[in-house]
Amino acid sequence: MPNRESGKKRAGKPLRVVEATAIGGAMRIRHISAAFAIALLSSCDKPAEVTVDESRVVTMRDAGLKLNATSNDRFQEPGTGPFIAGKVPANWLAQPSSTFRLLSYRFGTGGDVAVGISSGGLLENVNRWLGQFGQDPLTEADLAKLEPGEVVGAKGVWVEASGDYSPGMGQPPRAAQSLYGLVAEQGGRIVTIKMTGPAEELAAEKSALKVFAATLRERAE
Repeated sequence: MPNRESGKKRAGKPLRVVEATAIGGAMRIRHISAAFAIALLSSCDKPAEVTVDESRVVTMRDAGLKLNATSNDRFQEPGTGPFIAGKVPANWLAQPSSTFRLLSYRFGTGGDVAVGISSGGLLENVNRWLGQFGQDPLTEADLAKLEPGEVVGAKGVWVEASGDYSPGMGQPPRAAQSLYGLVAEQGGRIVTIKMTGPAEELAAEKSALKVFAATLRERAE
């Protein structure tokens, strides 16, 4: 780039202002600034060293998958939960347990099995189940005519119902459903094993439910 001279003079001599040199210097400064910024960003990308000095107890969730495990084995901490499943049918899929479903399983297209502990009395719980199918409540005399059953030492009755099922909890009614289950009482504690689902699928699982109930046991404290 040609140099341009200023028309101004200083001490009797013309003052030469070389703009090309100034621009070149500015360009060099910008190049240096860009290089510095890149170096700074590169240093920021490097993760800082972290030292972990905390620990926790290893649980069963840290272990590998256990085949043919019960819902207690899969979803509860070792030593928790009052019941241990015995013989579980191969086509029952274990589900997570909860406060109201101590053991939980699914089968078929909509079959459901739940083991729980309930409040109230034997008759009250039987009628609650029947009410979900729109059936009239039973009397104590009616209750005595039902098939007797037993689970974990508690004596009770087997309950059956069919028709439109209203499970509650905001769920819509389901048509062509059935219920088969056991309500038992011991020392003021109600133990329930409830199976519901499409009528045809449930009919095929009734005998399996009885075997399951017979092999259910309480966890030793």
